[in-house]
Amino acid sequence: MHFLARPAGNLHMLTPVTALMGIDTRLKLARLYLVTDARAATGDLAPFASAALAGGVDMIQLADADLDTRAELDALATLRTAAQQHQALLATFGNPDIAGEFAADVLHLPDDGSDAKKARRSLHQFAVVGRSCRDADDIARALADEAVDYLVVNADITAIEYTAQLAPPADPESKPWFAAGGITLDYLDVVLEAGARRVMVSRALSRAKDPQQAAAAFRAKLQEVWHDPAMEAVTMSAFKSGPLVGDAEAFPYPPKPRDDGLSIG
Repeated sequence: MHFLARPAGNLHMLTPVTALMGIDTRLKLARLYLVTDARAATGDLAPFASAALAGGVDMIQLADADLDTRAELDALATLRTAAQQHQALLATFGNPDIAGEFAADVLHLPDDGSDAKKARRSLHQFAVVGRSCRDADDIARALADEAVDYLVVNADITAIEYTAQLAPPADPESKPWFAAGGITLDYLDVVLEAGARRVMVSRALSRAKDPQQAAAAFRAKLQEVWHDPAMEAVTMSAFKSGPLVGDAEAFPYPPKPRDDGLSIG
């Protein structure tokens, strides 16, 4: 098995299984998706991300409107280091140009009507694109859009039930989708009962005294529903969805060099 060499600062332990998990496989297996800002007020982005990822977060996304381009790239670099240590996916938000410069594996688009196919042109060939959906029409369009790989839908019962009907989570052919919007650990039971099997959270972890413990609590409840035989079929299918790959696809491209000579990864 071949492992792509990386700078010493980004080295981490890889098992034969995790090293073979490509981006698409990790997306299909993802259950817990965290959105965070750069945590400028507390200055603890790296330890916070590491704790949340250690607790069971599968995907982490930076969304911070207060950042300029340089600060956003620096924050993304911090998150990339943490994500790589846990074979988690890191998503950029909204801007295809930054996603392209950062060689991002995941670009998440807001519900603003932006063209996912056009945005994909800025990304590397293995990258995936997500879309936030506000209503039933958004959900239907995103499911039909070949350029969209996964969805995020509002965590109200009607939206969850509608999405679960169009894209049953237990169907290996369905696009992955996450319920999002103020989901607490208590409300997670309601969301799961309505049919969701993946969730996006923010404040439930960002405001937790112990982010690792909070993430682990979410993860435990999600694990219970994923142990259903129907979801086990999704798990098996995820590993069969494409050829097993080495680290070159798991982390396909080094970050692009900055014009100012500083590395962004």
